Amino acid sequence: MPALPKEAASVLLLRDAPGGGGLEVLMVRRHSGSDFAPSMHVFPGGAVEEGDCSREMACLCAGLGREEAMRVIPDAPSPVRALGILVAGIRETFEETGILLACLASGELVSCQGETAARFAAYRLGLREGRLSFREVLEGEGLRPALDRLVYFAHWVTPEISPIRYDTRFFLAAAPPRQAALHDGVETTDHVWISPARALERNRRGDFAMLPPTLFNLVELREYATVEEALASAAAREVPLVAPRVIFEGGRMRLIIPGENGP
Repeated sequence: MPALPKEAASVLLLRDAPGGGGLEVLMVRRHSGSDFAPSMHVFPGGAVEEGDCSREMACLCAGLGREEAMRVIPDAPSPVRALGILVAGIRETFEETGILLACLASGELVSCQGETAARFAAYRLGLREGRLSFREVLEGEGLRPALDRLVYFAHWVTPEISPIRYDTRFFLAAAPPRQAALHDGVETTDHVWISPARALERNRRGDFAMLPPTLFNLVELREYATVEEALASAAAREVPLVAPRVIFEGGRMRLIIPGENGP
C-alpha cells in the first residue's frame, strides 16, 4: 500500500538580479540529516499544518478568504485546505529563510530591519521550538499573511514507491524589499540567490544536488527575463498535476515524468 502523500507548499521567491542579467530565485540547502531530501537544494517549503487551516487563521487573511483561495488553487480539495496551503507556504518560507510575506494594516509589506529583524529572529526560534504559533506571531505584530502575493506555478506528487510522499504545490512570489534571507541552521544549512540557468549548470557539474520537481521548475523559470514577466505568465496559465512514475528496466530504476521535457 503506497504511503499517503502529505499536502505541502513551496515558494519560489524571486528577485531581479542586482545589476541586471535576469532574475534570481532563493534556494536553501536541506540538512544532511533530514528524513526527506537530505543535502538537496530546494525552494523553501514544507507540510501543511492544521493551524494553517484554522478558522482563527482565516480571520487574519483579510482580502483573500477561503473561496478566493480556491480560485487561486482550483484543484485544492476544499476552500479550507486551499487557504491552508497558501498560509503554509508563507509560514514555511519565514521559518526556513526569515523572509515574511505579510502586510501591515496599510497594505504595505512588512520591513524586517534593525530592531524588527532581531524580534523576528526570536519569533523564528519560538516557532521552531514550539513556543509560538504562526498565528500568534501575526497577531502580535498586527500583520496579515500576504496570500495575494503568491502565484500558483506547479503541482507535483511524490511517486508511489517513495516511503515519504508529498502532494506539493509550488508558488511564485516577488521577494519583499527591506528583508534579508537567512537560513535557519537547523532544517536548512545554507541559502543562495541564484539564476535558474546557473543552478542547472551547477547541477550538471555535480555540485548542486536537486530533486526532479526542483529541476523542472527551474527549467520553466529560466525562460523568463524578469520577475514581472514570470509572475504574469504564471498567473495566466493552468497548472497541471505532475505525478511521476518509477519503473525498472534492466535492473535499473527509471523515473517517468509524463508530458514534461527534461532539463
